[in-house]
Amino acid sequence: DSDVVCGNVDACPYDAENDADSDGICGDVDSCMYDAANDADSDDLCLLEDSCTLDAENDADGDMLCGNMDSCMHDAENDIDSDSICGDVDSCRYDADNDFDGDLFCGDVDVCANDAENDADSDTICGDVDSCPYDAANDEDSDGLCLLEDSCALDTDNDVDSDLLCGNIDSCANDAENDIDGDSTCG
Repeated sequence: DSDVVCGNVDACPYDAENDADSDGICGDVDSCMYDAANDADSDDLCLLEDSCTLDAENDADGDMLCGNMDSCMHDAENDIDSDSICGDVDSCRYDADNDFDGDLFCGDVDVCANDAENDADSDTICGDVDSCPYDAANDEDSDGLCLLEDSCALDTDNDVDSDLLCGNIDSCANDAENDIDGDSTCG
């Protein structure tokens, strides 16, 4: 083997470098001649070719962090929203609150991130800040009552004479008997 060690004392008679990596395996039968750990991560790459010597997947996500040092081995953005859930298993990878309002829209795309009904009345005011979340006109008659509570949605006084006719259609808005004598004069 040309190593100037005689055959009867040469531990590696067919290896001129006499086990260069000192792993106890002669170079002529050592699959990783210059790798004392002999491909420690079992990825079929020896030390000189292996960029991640302790990572069998060799930086699977391509983020320049070997798996043994990467807290998110399959997430190239390494938990970009910092919610302690790696992006490869995070249902809302760009939303640290992970769909806070539970409406199945992640916060980064949810127009109403704190409103589970996403502006139920479609008035472009999210329910969490809408004084009338189920009234698209937002108390159109300004009487302090939203549509679902307002029996007379277009009557500011809400049938002031209690004749079951809202002021906007009651010809005698202040006459509960509605011109009972028919003289065209209310009250």
